[in-house]
Amino acid sequence: MALYYPNPMVLTVEKKIVIVALSLAMFVLVIDTTIMNVSISALISDFNTDVATVQAAITLYALVMASLMITGGKIGDIVGRKRAFRIGLVIYGVGSLLTAVSPTIAVLFVGWSILEGLGATLVMPAIQTLVTSNYRGEDRAVAYGILGGIVAGGIALGPIIGGWLTTAYTWRLAFAGEVVVVILVLALSRYILDAPLETEEKPKLDIVGSILSALGIGLIVFGILLAGTYGWWEARQTFSIAGIEISPFGLSPTPVFIAAGAVILLAFAAWERYVITRGKMPLVKLDVLRDRRVTSGIFIQLVQTLLFGGFLFSMALFLQIALGLNAMQTGFVYLPLSIPLLIASLAASRLSAFIAPKRIIQSGFFVIILGLLLSIATIDVEVKGLGLMTGFALIGIGGGLIASQVMNLVLSQVVPERTSETAALMSTSENLGMALGTALMGSILVAGLAVGAISMIEESPVIPEELKPDLISAVEENVRFLSDEELQAILEGAPPDLAQEILRINEIARIQGIKTSLWGLVIFVSFGIIASIFLPPEILISQQE
Repeated sequence: MALYYPNPMVLTVEKKIVIVALSLAMFVLVIDTTIMNVSISALISDFNTDVATVQAAITLYALVMASLMITGGKIGDIVGRKRAFRIGLVIYGVGSLLTAVSPTIAVLFVGWSILEGLGATLVMPAIQTLVTSNYRGEDRAVAYGILGGIVAGGIALGPIIGGWLTTAYTWRLAFAGEVVVVILVLALSRYILDAPLETEEKPKLDIVGSILSALGIGLIVFGILLAGTYGWWEARQTFSIAGIEISPFGLSPTPVFIAAGAVILLAFAAWERYVITRGKMPLVKLDVLRDRRVTSGIFIQLVQTLLFGGFLFSMALFLQIALGLNAMQTGFVYLPLSIPLLIASLAASRLSAFIAPKRIIQSGFFVIILGLLLSIATIDVEVKGLGLMTGFALIGIGGGLIASQVMNLVLSQVVPERTSETAALMSTSENLGMALGTALMGSILVAGLAVGAISMIEESPVIPEELKPDLISAVEENVRFLSDEELQAILEGAPPDLAQEILRINEIARIQGIKTSLWGLVIFVSFGIIASIFLPPEILISQQE
């Protein structure tokens, strides 16, 4: 059995313009967070604020994006996907302009965290759905391949763009540039064919369902984002909101918020079933998740973004803290990953007419594992550049193989009227994967660093025995990924031989922490391979008239 599509379109000039417009919109959305991350120091200086406040802005942006993505997809059904795309771009562009000229951190919160986040929730699901209305057959696979490459490539190129503008000029230019891109995309959007909702029933917004889904997903993502600071189980420090402490039984807020979010999502599922029994239109028909082919694809999307979010986070620590590279230099080191990724996405998108996408995706996962293993083998105090860059390239190739197939494969499993909500679920899993990747790899990295440091402290012949218990206790209670400069400042006044030994231990433990996080990614990629078993085995072919 095969999955049939209409005859492939001839890629006219108009169709090329459409993919350029959609790709530019996706690229702007993807690089936005990376630009903000490399601009933290500049923002602190410009607004006379602190790290916690800037991180709060980044957290709020992620929360708005993740929690409202499903609602944004539904709004696209109601007002039309092309109109939702344009409205979202306008909101996003206004937010970018407000961010670029923001006189205070409060204005930045409104412009970036809220307006840009809201705009993105309309644009992202619409992009995925508009591909289906503008391309058919092999051309659709190519379009999804390009978008997949843009997503991962944008994550890698964001630090270069943000680092260069922040270092050479100002971070404000990056957001001013986004306004220009948004205007260009709006001008090009007249060539985009709308994706009409193929159902006679007029869609309506389920307000209660929207609130429950946003609150449930928001709490889960918020809990995950707090894990890096407060830990996954036992609280490293007290968490409080408006002076109210939230650390029951000494727990970190992470399991508390995740559990609360899960309970609310269960209530959301019950409400959606109730709405359907009353003959009304729910926010999302959850029966789509009963199809293992769809759920496995959504999970693979989550694993893919978790992989890239976690890998780039771990490598950024290695390159910037262990090796001392700046943000722009780090971005250039990522080129051996991002360029093969884009090339592989474009090349592999043509293969789905001859090879089952399931096999292409599985091949991608195996290539990624090879890249991770090579990276683990070559990362050390003395870096083996060629080996590490080859590992980067393999991860990029594997990611490109997956990115070129997964969206087209999942959306081909649902009827046209379910495309928008399924695309919104895919976008939600993408945001969730990015949050999970950074939080999980940060936790695994710190755990690996702590284990390595404690082991070396215990075995060190230089550190006096009476000092070892205090040093081990300090590592257990306040372990951090420190640069040599930061540690030297802490060790100021310590005996030279002791300071040198602790610096040596920290240098080796950092590498162990990085390698531990990469082994964690190998495990998650293995989960992706298992999930891929449930993907449809058919080859995507064109239906002949």
